[in-house]
Amino acid sequence: MAVKYRYKARTSKGKIEEGVLEAQETRAVVAQLRKMDMLPISIEEDRKAKKERPGEGTTRSGSSEGIIARLRRIGTVPVKDKAVFFRQLATMVKAGVSLGASLDILSEQTKNKILGNGIVRVKKMVDGGNSLSQSMGRQSVFPPMSISIIQAGEEGGSLDVSLERVADFMERQDALKKKIVSAVTYPAVVMAFSLFVLYLLITVVMPKFATVFSNLNIELPWATRTMFSFGLWMASNWVIFMVSVVLFVSAIIFMARWRSTKPFMDRLKLKLPIFGDLVFRAGMARSTRTLASLTHSGIPILQALDMTSRIAGNVVFERAFKYLEQAARKGAGLGDSARNVKLFPPMVAHMLRVGEETGQVDEMLNKVADWFELELDEKIKRLTSILEPLLIVFVGGIVALVALAIFSPIVTAIQEML
Repeated sequence: MAVKYRYKARTSKGKIEEGVLEAQETRAVVAQLRKMDMLPISIEEDRKAKKERPGEGTTRSGSSEGIIARLRRIGTVPVKDKAVFFRQLATMVKAGVSLGASLDILSEQTKNKILGNGIVRVKKMVDGGNSLSQSMGRQSVFPPMSISIIQAGEEGGSLDVSLERVADFMERQDALKKKIVSAVTYPAVVMAFSLFVLYLLITVVMPKFATVFSNLNIELPWATRTMFSFGLWMASNWVIFMVSVVLFVSAIIFMARWRSTKPFMDRLKLKLPIFGDLVFRAGMARSTRTLASLTHSGIPILQALDMTSRIAGNVVFERAFKYLEQAARKGAGLGDSARNVKLFPPMVAHMLRVGEETGQVDEMLNKVADWFELELDEKIKRLTSILEPLLIVFVGGIVALVALAIFSPIVTAIQEML
């Protein structure tokens, strides 16, 4: 049964048009608008038609709000595990295996207990007559973006394609996360090892030399006395020092998550020397890929921008995409709006404008995401090549300073004896 949908869309010339179309579902409306070279801004069921059909389910926009509200309750399921699940589910559905049987098989194969239990609950709801997107929307395990894409696939009769799209997106997100982790892991390990060696030198080696110098009545230089005093204090107060370190790290983590301090910490991440650029490029790649996946699935641009801002993970990115959404509601183009946001480079604004003019916003966004991922790869390689010699010099410098503090008095004493 065809339903009337009220739409708001932008033409290739930038003009905002509103109207009503009849279709089986919202995805069909999106397809019709794209054939007319129009970018859908918002699509909702006509209120008059909706009143004539009471008791039916909520619209996608309403359900997405409930989905997004559960975002922060997502269980500790690695992105890789969820990507594998969606990939296998897509393969089974495409091969003609029933949805219930596919979920039953995957629930037994999944090693992650949280994900496995979530699949079991989804299977029970599907057997009870609910759609896959409705069933997943009731579970905190599955990300809201994936549910919206799956819902679009169900409405368009292409569930297997939507599942593959979700799997592709999650695999890219997992690869992006691994790149960031690999860039941070090496310097973090070297720094931790350096600090551990320094701690041993100060708390174990230096106090012994301090005792020897004291017994020999050797006059110590100011720098050596300072280091020896610090070493003796560390040796006797190491518990206080370790507790202080733990409290400091905990405070940083708390500030990064607490609502009042999170905006400051998120801005600070982007301004960090060297690593701030990595955070920026990773955030741009993730956000533009998210928006591309949502728009490509037929989700109206307003809802796609809203969801992208909500799951950005960084307040700076969240506010930037929220601004684009608010501007789009007023009829402004994405490209023109992006020019007013400092976060977006001119290239992003230009690509968005080209996408609007050609009706290929999703394709342009994917190209932007590809570009940022490529830039991130190059930055990580360059960073690794620079950090390796710098860290070696840093560790060598620490050892040299400690050795100088220890052996300088010895050399002085020998010279006085001669």
